Amino acid sequence: MTSPIFAIPLNMGTGTWIVTIVAGLGFVVMFGISSAGGDYKGLIKTTLENDAIARDKRKNS
Repeated sequence: MTSPIFAIPLNMGTGTWIVTIVAGLGFVVMFGISSAGGDYKGLIKTTLENDAIARDKRKNS
């Protein structure tokens, strides 16, 4: 079974296509949830603040 979507036929059966589509959609959904719920700017800010505090402690010791 060749697929006209791809330049090289993948010869994937129906079950394989279903698994691939479900896995792809699951990845997109999970990535969206983690991106929406994650506070990356806050994480970076906290990390930099903690690093500055640790440097000050090492300087004063």
